[in-house]
Amino acid sequence: MNSERSTGNKLLEWVRRYLPCEIAGTAGELGGAAIAYLFTGSYAAAAVAATVGASVGYYAAAYTCAVRTTYRDRGHLRLLRRVLAANAFALRSVAIEFGPAEVIDGLLIRPVAFYLGPALLGNMLAGWIFGKLVADVGFYALAILSYERFNGLLAVGRPRSEGVDDESVATLAVS
Repeated sequence: MNSERSTGNKLLEWVRRYLPCEIAGTAGELGGAAIAYLFTGSYAAAAVAATVGASVGYYAAAYTCAVRTTYRDRGHLRLLRRVLAANAFALRSVAIEFGPAEVIDGLLIRPVAFYLGPALLGNMLAGWIFGKLVADVGFYALAILSYERFNGLLAVGRPRSEGVDDESVATLAVS
């Protein structure tokens, strides 16, 4: 039961962390691919535009979240130092958590998946959806690995409210 609870909590933590970024990235990805294909009729141009659009949308959301978190945590600093520190820490955080995943995904997995998906399935939309799903599996496997391994170096927001369960009650009683 305890491992089920921690697995469920971990999954919920990842969903809360990555879902806003995923929504923004998906909008940029599909929008970029659609616009490129509309103007060029090329699967290759659509694949490149999808890759760029996904990155722009995803990292805009990730960076904004990291800046908000680190800005809030540095309330003791004067405004200019607070803004500079929040942006520097957010940049480091995003680079550590997503850098390796983005390099492998952006240069290899995603463009190939977006190019081959429509060609294999014979349908542009179905191919893009397939390509996105394949690429996301690889990306999140790498990003979650970095998140779990380097969590102490990342801009991780505080939970909105802490739930009370047997473990937290025991921890509070001992502390």
